[in-house]
Amino acid sequence: MTQVRKEAWQEHYEGCRGFRPLCATERTLLAEHVPAPEGGQALDAGCGTGELAVALPPAWAAGGFDGIVITHTATDIAPAWRDQLAEGGRLVVPLQIGGYARSVTLVRRGDTFYAEHWTYCGFVRDRGTTARTVPMVRLAGGAVTVRWENGVPGDTGGLDEALRRPRHELATGLVVAGPFNFETLQVFAASTLAGFCRLTVPHGSELVAQRDAAAVVADGSLAYLTPIKVHDAPEPGCSRFEFHIHAYGPAGPELARRFAACVRTWDRDVRASGYPSMSVHPAGTPDDRLPPGGVLEKPASRMVLGWPGRGARVTGPDAPAETVVAGQST
Repeated sequence: MTQVRKEAWQEHYEGCRGFRPLCATERTLLAEHVPAPEGGQALDAGCGTGELAVALPPAWAAGGFDGIVITHTATDIAPAWRDQLAEGGRLVVPLQIGGYARSVTLVRRGDTFYAEHWTYCGFVRDRGTTARTVPMVRLAGGAVTVRWENGVPGDTGGLDEALRRPRHELATGLVVAGPFNFETLQVFAASTLAGFCRLTVPHGSELVAQRDAAAVVADGSLAYLTPIKVHDAPEPGCSRFEFHIHAYGPAGPELARRFAACVRTWDRDVRASGYPSMSVHPAGTPDDRLPPGGVLEKPASRMVLGWPGRGARVTGPDAPAETVVAGQST
């Protein structure tokens, strides 16, 4: 595989290279579904990377665009996307929360975006000068990698020693049929658990059962989520799995209880309802102008997720400090 420097990618896109004329089928579909206004055009393209894409002609974009589609994952909503979108227009962006990508359709109302639809997805990461880096630390001689996909690293002091201690295991009591869709659990944990991170290990690891595990790190300890098969069957849909928490370190039992409470809360309050309501506000928006919910602080925005059963506003650099259930801490 050929590697290309970030600077080369930036120069490539800013120079408008790599574009080709529309083929006959594309022209036919555009004429049918996006007809150009008389004397005008229906489609234009800006060159650049991510939020630095060149703005389109002012006369064409004077009122803003009806829709903008972002084709790389993002962890924040760039102000340029809001500025170029018309009131009531839709922004479709592969948004990452804790590293889990979901294509979210956002509708602009004033200076705020409101989530209209969520879809499980996968996209390439952003590139060029706006590309973000993911803080990571390798533990146990490189056998375990901790990643903070939200961009804010945690304290890993004491974790090497913790991984040399016996493992604590806790069953959550949640048993599901396999294969099982728990995509909203991933986002719920990533947006509500303090110290959330991801663990990566090679195949066959004896330290971590999941090759890519949702985890929390705190107080020289860690805990991660893993499904354990409790009933095997010839038909995959007849097998049964139970979510367990594996933990290491002196605070491991407490982290395991906290993670298990998150799983049970999701099963009771969230599982049947799907994705949360979400509003995205400009950075610096005062707390009293935010709706209730968990607040994810980003460089350019404040994202408020309204999960069922979470009536209180909780703020933090990446996730609320506690899991809140019906107004009470767990």
